[in-house]
Amino acid sequence: MADLSILNIISFLLIFFIGLPHGSFDGAVAALVGFNKTIQFVQFLFYYIILFFFVILFWLNFSIIALTIFIIMTIIHFGLCDWTNFKINKYKYSVSFTYGMTIIFGIIFFNEKQSFLIFEYLTNDKIYLIQKYLFIPYFLTILSIIYFIYLSIFEKKLRKGVIEILFLLIIFYFLDPLLSFAIYFCFFHTYKHLKHLIKNIYLNLTNKKFVIYSTLVFTIISWVGGLGIIYYLVQNLSLYESILKVIFIGLAALTLPHMLLVDVIYRRRFK
Repeated sequence: MADLSILNIISFLLIFFIGLPHGSFDGAVAALVGFNKTIQFVQFLFYYIILFFFVILFWLNFSIIALTIFIIMTIIHFGLCDWTNFKINKYKYSVSFTYGMTIIFGIIFFNEKQSFLIFEYLTNDKIYLIQKYLFIPYFLTILSIIYFIYLSIFEKKLRKGVIEILFLLIIFYFLDPLLSFAIYFCFFHTYKHLKHLIKNIYLNLTNKKFVIYSTLVFTIISWVGGLGIIYYLVQNLSLYESILKVIFIGLAALTLPHMLLVDVIYRRRFK
């Protein structure tokens, strides 16, 4: 069993109190894209909650498939957010693929043993058989980074991305997978997402109080709910495993409705 080290505690605190709440702005995003009347907002909440619990139930019954889908969704979501940050209308798929693959498989590559231990906790199964196939995503990641560097020769805005990717790879090399993920999720992804979102909220939403109150309510609900589930799980599991399950299965459950709202609806209107 893995120990709950100081670095693990720091990682969990960062993800739980900084990373997870960035999804609490989804109420504001919903208002931005048209769910601004009471009945519309209630409908949005209903579908959001249904999708949230659907993912949890799916994970509990098909954990390995759910983990695989979660990794794919995370690659897409992280990649699209990073592409949007460059404020360019081209290279969408190339940039998104490079960033998404670099984050996920960069962390796994430099921390393969620890990463698969986490996966085992999350799936309650030994999934080490797929390790022999990891050369495929590793190879694709390297190719995408090389192509990204090539594109940066012609697109000046991408040159800072080359530096950022190299910086992230250095972080992934020196730090363990949880802290590596926490640093990217909290200080890169969350920052870029909120910077883009807050700008559009300021320009397009007149009811600023709604943004503040809805975000606070959703944040408190996520914190209280998460702590409550950890308390329940720790009766039968270690604290480390309980926190892992709550954070990552919770992230997966939030990622699906969050992606549909942000990447499918929001990004079409606010590029």
